Order: sequence, then C-alpha cells, then structure tokens
Amino acid sequence: MLSRFMALSFLAGTAVALLGAAPPAHAGQAMAEDSHAAVIFAYHRIGEDQNPSSSIRLEQFKEHISELAGGDYTVKSVDEIVRAFETGTTLPPRTVALSFDGGHTSFLTHALPLLEDHKLPYTLFIVPGRTEDKTDRTIGWQDLKKLEKSGLATIGLHPAAYMRLADAPEADIRRQINTAKTLYREKMGHEPTLFAYPFGEYGKTYRDIIASSGFSAALAQQSGVAYAGSDRFALPRFSMTERFGDTERFEMLSRALPFPVSGIEPSDPSIGKESPVIGFTASDALSGSLKNMSCYVSGQQRPTVEIIGGRVELRLHDPVIQDRLRINCTVPGPQGAPEDPPIWRWFGLLLSVPENRNTTISSDDEDNDGEAPDAGSNGSLGNPAP
Repeated sequence: MLSRFMALSFLAGTAVALLGAAPPAHAGQAMAEDSHAAVIFAYHRIGEDQNPSSSIRLEQFKEHISELAGGDYTVKSVDEIVRAFETGTTLPPRTVALSFDGGHTSFLTHALPLLEDHKLPYTLFIVPGRTEDKTDRTIGWQDLKKLEKSGLATIGLHPAAYMRLADAPEADIRRQINTAKTLYREKMGHEPTLFAYPFGEYGKTYRDIIASSGFSAALAQQSGVAYAGSDRFALPRFSMTERFGDTERFEMLSRALPFPVSGIEPSDPSIGKESPVIGFTASDALSGSLKNMSCYVSGQQRPTVEIIGGRVELRLHDPVIQDRLRINCTVPGPQGAPEDPPIWRWFGLLLSVPENRNTTISSDDEDNDGEAPDAGSNGSLGNPAP
C-alpha cells in the first residue's frame, strides 16, 4: 500500500507539467539513430473500466487509433521493426508499433475491430498456461489461429504463467519459458519469435535465458524509444492505461526520439540495494543537450544529477522502499517551427527490488500492472517543466 501511495503522489506532482510544456530555449539536433527508431506502445485490457490500472477506456483507444489512421504515422509490426534493427534498414519518421499484453478477451471485443478496420498490424502477447478455448477471460487457441491468418497479427509469448521472474531461480525461469514454448508449438504449429516480460520486470539471468531461447526480441516496460542500438532483449515500451491514455500524451509519446546511452548502472535491473548507484554514458552527439536534461525517480523527489563529460550519475535522496523503481531522463529533441509541439528524447530504467515486495501475487495480478509503469512514463513527461 505504501509503494502505491508513493507512486500516486509522484504522479500527482509531475503530471501537471504535461500540457503546459514549452519548447526549450536550446533545442537538440537530429541524430543518426533517429532514422532507426520506433515508439512501441503497450496496452493491456481494453474497455475494462473496472480495472483502470491495467485498462484503457474504449473512447481513449478509439482516439489513439483515429490519430494513427489520420496522422503522419507509419504503423509497423514489432517483428518488422526488429528486422529493420538487425539489417540496418531505415525506418520512416514517427514509426510506431502496437502491442497488447495478457491475451484478454477485451482485445477481441474492443481492439480488434478497430485494428482490422484500419488494417493496422499489432502484436498480441499471450499466457500459454491459461490460454484455453471457450473462456470469457482469455483468448483461445482457435481464435489465435484465426488472428494469425489475418496477416495483421503477430502472436508473442509471456511465460507459461503471468508471474514475476526477475529474481527467480534459473531452473524456474527455464521451466516457465520451456513450458510456454512447448504449448505454443503444439497449438500453433510453429515457433514463437517475440517475448514480453510480465510487469516489464527482468534480471540479467532472465534476460540471458530469453536471448538464448530462440526469440528474436523481448519487450520490457521501461519508458523510452526503441532504436537499432537498443538491447533487443529488453526493448522499451510506453504503457497506455486509463489514467494516462489521453490523446495529448499519446501524441507527445509518438513524437519521442531515442536517447542513446551506454554503460548503464546498475547493469542488472533486479537489485537488492536500498540506494543503488544509477548512471549511464550519453552519446557524444548529446553532450550539448545534457545541460537541459531532466530526470525523475518514481516515489521520490528529483535526484541530484552529476554530469562529468558525457557520464551522468543520479544520487537518490531517499532509500528505496517500493518494489519497483522507475528512473526517467529526457533531453530536448530537434524542434521545427515555433508553433510546432516540442519533441523529447527519452531514456528510462525499471528496477525491481524483490526484497521490498509483498510476495503474495494473485493469478490475475496484472490488474496492477499499469500503475507503476505509468508512474515512470508520466514522470518523464515532467521533463518540459523547469
């Protein structure tokens, strides 16, 4: 309860900056990475208003689809974007992808008709251990086969059970992944290529197992823009839920650009320390923009930021008492005419703190999935504020 209270307090203090943003005095410049980048959106439930932390209202989703259909966007599938990263193929400006976690039946009822009407590709991640036919909670295998035949759908995997595995024993992780792949292969007749971490949480061991299990990419939930230099087995996504599903936010995120970094600390996002060392080295091309950088930490006041050359280190002011810690930094992107909306480069981390976690997790715990992700992603939207 305390972690949720702090997350909500964090949201209240930062969300007010979203619509009042003004372009910075010193805008950034275009970078080579910009033509090899895409914004990936993560949805969970659609129109399940009784689960607002993991659902987006149908009216909001319709506005997103209308914006994509009527605006200057290129919507591609996640696997097509991953192939472009692998081959060095350039992507059009404002390339976006749509992904849906959990395999909920509300996807079929509410999202699918809109996607098919506008012929928009998408990726649907399922929980194989509870994917059954004739259920009113999750999409069945027969429906998945029909979706795949449409040519718009890519079906990806969660573990066999929707559960936190960031700090699990290696044997448990492998069992979950192998079971999920076996069920998928038996039912769908081919191998899956994409994976998504439940709650966006992963650790180094978990990530390495996925990378060696035949997948071409894995999606997490830290805020940020995926680009060719991203870790393909921890690609960032922006979560979309009722609280943060307004069209203005969607448009701002759709314009976001990559914030290339290296040397990320902590190197393993599953941490056991109360005050982790947080740092990264920004691309040389961003050295002139770092003076305009803003960083946020969920559940805490803004960290102290130390910049030495291109190295950025963040000092937390409070011990970490929540089970998930989101760090987001943004810098100005290239700006057009004065009347054009601002563009921001985004970098985010999602750290999980198992020792702070209540380990009692229900089988449907993804109901809580949207709360913490939006704390982080909306925190980044505070960048336009002084």
